[in-house]
Amino acid sequence: MISLSRMKNFLVAKGLQQVLPLLSDYSPATLVAMIDRMRTYGIDRMIKYHKGTPEDLQRRIEAATAFFEMAKRQMPRISPETQKKLAYNAFFNAINLGDEKREEYLKKHGEYPPFFFLMSPSMACDLRCTGCYAWKYPKEKGLSLEKVDSIVTEAKEDMGMYFFAITGGEPTYWPPLEQLVAKHDDAFFLMYTHGQRIDAAAADRYAKLGNLYPAISIEGDETLTDARRGKGAYGRVLQAMDHLRKAGVLFGFSLTHTRINHEYACSDAFIDTMIDHGAAFGWVFQYIPVGRDPDFSLVPTAEQRLERREAILRVRKDKPILVYDFWNDGDSVDGCIAWGRKYMHITAQGYVEPCVFVHFAQDSIHEKSLGECIRGSAFKDARARQPFTKDLRMPCPQIDHPEILKDLVDRHGMVPTHDGAEGIITQHHGMLCEIADKYRGALATDDKAKAEGCGCACASAETCRGK
Repeated sequence: MISLSRMKNFLVAKGLQQVLPLLSDYSPATLVAMIDRMRTYGIDRMIKYHKGTPEDLQRRIEAATAFFEMAKRQMPRISPETQKKLAYNAFFNAINLGDEKREEYLKKHGEYPPFFFLMSPSMACDLRCTGCYAWKYPKEKGLSLEKVDSIVTEAKEDMGMYFFAITGGEPTYWPPLEQLVAKHDDAFFLMYTHGQRIDAAAADRYAKLGNLYPAISIEGDETLTDARRGKGAYGRVLQAMDHLRKAGVLFGFSLTHTRINHEYACSDAFIDTMIDHGAAFGWVFQYIPVGRDPDFSLVPTAEQRLERREAILRVRKDKPILVYDFWNDGDSVDGCIAWGRKYMHITAQGYVEPCVFVHFAQDSIHEKSLGECIRGSAFKDARARQPFTKDLRMPCPQIDHPEILKDLVDRHGMVPTHDGAEGIITQHHGMLCEIADKYRGALATDDKAKAEGCGCACASAETCRGK
């Protein structure tokens, strides 16, 4: 973890001397007070550098505030080591102490580096989930601890990056996972996991580490989860959550929204179950027809995507849990965060993909440094085009603007990162364009309905469910 002397120097330089008396006190109350001061500093910077509309800025502030409030709410129940590392790593390191390196990077390269990256060090997994985005990656290859360690070190030292996400495959099948997290105890690690290998002993280890935060995959209720992940999966997920809650680990859920689980995924019943079992946060991902046996019948309808957006906004307002939407929060993060703008994905084979759902690459971490991969021509071209639309509710170059993804892949000679990945820009391209057109139309209809006095995400004012 970062040294006290470096923290003090930073606080003095930033005019935050009032925090200095708190540095030696690790009580929950003191850490909450520290978070409040860091929130003020962070939001002030957000306002200073924002370039979008006032409405977009308000969404960003609301999303950031929800994150800080989640941390404060969870502070009393999490383990002492988690309390300390959440406050110091996430706020001093990721939000503040990384500023100096990011500013240096900006001066040298003309743009800011990403804030985090997602990595799949191994594709090993014991499940065969329907529609898995990662299923077709080769299973026999993987990244060594030495390679991952070097990438994380470069990210911290050259880019001021202190937030990393680990997925797969199933990350608990990568043996050096906890060794990596322990070595980089000044960083914040999010782990996407099916959760079914997390027992009481694992939960206790995570509590002692203090900087590894699982996001456990779930599809909704027992019927929906077992149908996709295998009989008994739902029970094992809830048991893992109970182990983590008891041990004092900060954790959340990860849900893939499909046409099938739409109703329950957007319900209070689902969110209340997650809260009851101790989840502090949740990530909602839209089903993307890539990976294992792409099935366009699982893609949510345009109306369902709108309803999901409204449901998550209600959750943030009314429920004691922080939920983010990887697509529908585009207007909270100024558009698409991929292509090295805010993040990218490193595969087990070393390919550097724009996004975990965009299975094409131009460069490999085995051939270039992380920085060189980020500054490759395809990534730079994509960032120069951002945002891809003025309407940040349609941020994605794959499902909202598929013509852009196809052009970037063709123009820069990007290669598919597994067998069949090219289908998204070849035989399936027309279907994606149709999905994008329908969502664009649904947004226009919804905007018109709201302008005429309808306050919900309905198909039209005439059929408004609120009437």
